[in-house]
Amino acid sequence: MAIRPEKFAMRSIVRVAFILIAYSASRACARLSFNTQDLVLLVNDSTTLTLTLTDNLPVNTTLILSTNHKDLLTTNITKIEVTNSTGPNVWPVELFGHDAGHDLLKVDAFPSSIKSSDAFVRVTLQHSNELALVSVVVGWIYFVAWSISFYPQMYENWKRKSVVGLNFDFIALNLVGFMLYSMFNVGLWIPEIEKDYSARNPRGLNPVQLNDIFFSIHAVFATLITVAQCYFYEKGDQQVSRTAKSIMSFYGLLIIILLVLVYLEKIVWLDFLYYCSYIKLTITLIKYIPQAVMNYKRKSTIGWSIGNIFLDFTGGLLSILQMIINAYNYNDWASVFGDPTKFGLGLLSVIFDILFFLQHYVFYSGVNYAEFENCNVVEVEDDEVTNSEEHTKPTDKPDDQIC
Repeated sequence: MAIRPEKFAMRSIVRVAFILIAYSASRACARLSFNTQDLVLLVNDSTTLTLTLTDNLPVNTTLILSTNHKDLLTTNITKIEVTNSTGPNVWPVELFGHDAGHDLLKVDAFPSSIKSSDAFVRVTLQHSNELALVSVVVGWIYFVAWSISFYPQMYENWKRKSVVGLNFDFIALNLVGFMLYSMFNVGLWIPEIEKDYSARNPRGLNPVQLNDIFFSIHAVFATLITVAQCYFYEKGDQQVSRTAKSIMSFYGLLIIILLVLVYLEKIVWLDFLYYCSYIKLTITLIKYIPQAVMNYKRKSTIGWSIGNIFLDFTGGLLSILQMIINAYNYNDWASVFGDPTKFGLGLLSVIFDILFFLQHYVFYSGVNYAEFENCNVVEVEDDEVTNSEEHTKPTDKPDDQIC
């Protein structure tokens, strides 16, 4: 019985399709992975990892193990020949740490019949576990110092029932900066944006931690309380300057343009958040200047809490110390001097804090003390006159009296 050509062709197509589907299924099942993707290893130490191949392997395959820096990290094996297999395979891989730094161990398959995108390990090589612990402790101390640094100023305002001496430009810029910082931190935890970040950095970790989100949102909340105090307490003739309004208007225009670009799909939300973080950096560069200039013009720091400066100075100094500890422990001095943004901003903050210390304790200490004593004298005299019922006229204070 003859088979018609069209039936024969159809059967051939079905067979080929079945083979392709089976091959694709077997490829989809085969997967390589290590027992961990993050590892800390001491210099001159070694450890053993487990590389696992799961499920089916359709063809003979060569696995190539490699690291980015041979002077930092090496393995006991660099090539594994895998024959056609239907079961899981497990190989022990020994790592040797030679110098401090950061490296990546990865596995590539030839031909690419195995899913090997998850077969990598981020390795941190360090000189000392003790230094790593000190770095963590220092990090938490400066996190706490910066978190509570808002409250001395709020207490100062509440105690005096006045915000005279607190520069409104500083408060306004601080609020905008922390709002942008919060947007960046919260945004990178949104699944869609985090997915974009992972696509750009397939073997990287999300740089935003939970404490970053807490700090930034708390900073916005604390700054809003200070803004409310500026409305309800005595403020004299203080207001946000035209210069600060112009700067914030410019930033607002930039953000609107960026939102339009997102809407037009010229940039993605991840890019928008990065640009917001850059604006935040520029605000950090300039936000202390208005307060320093105001103190200079008034020749006084009354109304500007020195407790806030102590905590900010502590946080800034410890953040720089942590960077130096990590740079030595991980042999990563490029993180300090190769990328000067973070180090430079921390150093600039410390420099401004030192300037505020000099203004408070050296340049205007006599003025601050004299005005404080004058306030006390006036209060005592008012109490005495009131008690003797001889008070006939309110005490007039000079326009620039800061009590």
